[in-house]
Amino acid sequence: MGTILTTIGALVLGGVVAAATIVGVVSSQTAAPDKSPTNVNAPVIEYGSN
Repeated sequence: MGTILTTIGALVLGGVVAAATIVGVVSSQTAAPDKSPTNVNAPVIEYGSN
């Protein structure tokens, strides 16, 4: 019985962590421009130094 409860607890905890991560990523990418880490109008691509 204990292993079943442990398994269910792990599934619930994993679901909560995954949901929080997805919500955080989506909200940071779709936030207002002053709070978003990206800028479509001025992309910066740095692949190394010359």
